[in-house]
Amino acid sequence: MNIETVAIDTLRPHPHNYQKHPETQLAHIAASITQHGIYRAIVTANDGTILAGHGVVDACRSLGMATVPIVRLNVGPDDPAAIKVMIADNEISNGADVDDRALTELLRDLSLNDDLAGTGFDAEQLAALLMVTRPESEIADKADAAEWLGMPEYEEGSNLLKLVITFRNEADREQFITNNALQIKKKIGRTWASWWPDKPDDDAASVRYETADE
Repeated sequence: MNIETVAIDTLRPHPHNYQKHPETQLAHIAASITQHGIYRAIVTANDGTILAGHGVVDACRSLGMATVPIVRLNVGPDDPAAIKVMIADNEISNGADVDDRALTELLRDLSLNDDLAGTGFDAEQLAALLMVTRPESEIADKADAAEWLGMPEYEEGSNLLKLVITFRNEADREQFITNNALQIKKKIGRTWASWWPDKPDDDAASVRYETADE
């Protein structure tokens, strides 16, 4: 397999790609690339049309990357083989049997030591998955799910607005905190929480802190 490094601007999405990537998913892909690099090459047709890796390319563009690794197949973009590659990349993994209970255990262990950025999950999604993979005798409600995950008590009806900001390194995060005079209220792994504008500490009991980047 020959891996090329090409200018990202030479790649274009397949006109028949039917799978779209929402901003929340692209944020996870971008976080994974930032943390681990691109560990699976993008696959293209012979003219640079993307067959597999549309989301990766979009995330790389959002990160300002100029070049990406690709595997170029010797097929035209409308060749049946090219269409099969595109569909297979989108669909074959959906046929796997997933042990959701084991997945929640892995994600919980990860969330207690790091954040969930790059996994495709955030804390509320993990809590929801937990509730559907455990009987009521183990997890009765969202408060129980939050406690199991090591999260502060769930606030029923909470409608707080949140903004996710991802930093390339610690120095950038510290500079942002300094520039905006933020008061960090809680640090859990790589995720830090704050209020804007600042909320007095004596009202902290009403704050629901997230252990993932929400």
